Amino acid sequence: MRSPRRKGWHREDIKGELRKKHGPLYKLSSSWGYHPSTVTIALGTPGIATVERRIAADLGIPPHTLWPDRWSPEGRPLPRTPNPSANRAPGQRQKREDI
Repeated sequence: MRSPRRKGWHREDIKGELRKKHGPLYKLSSSWGYHPSTVTIALGTPGIATVERRIAADLGIPPHTLWPDRWSPEGRPLPRTPNPSANRAPGQRQKREDI
């Protein structure tokens, strides 16, 4: 059973706000001194806390409002849940439970 996911901003809404202010995201990443794809990656993949903080600060919105499943209201990154498939050897597949 899955735990309910807390709703935050939709990724496309965040991208849209950033694009309205700065233009293409690759240019924003570069202007912040990051690899051109860093901002795009941070929007889709949890784990780049410094970039997530910077995006939130740039938009003037607390990180926990944008990503409540990634940030606590106190402004601390939440522990990341490990990907269970990451521990499997290549070629291993998980058995389906509905069989």
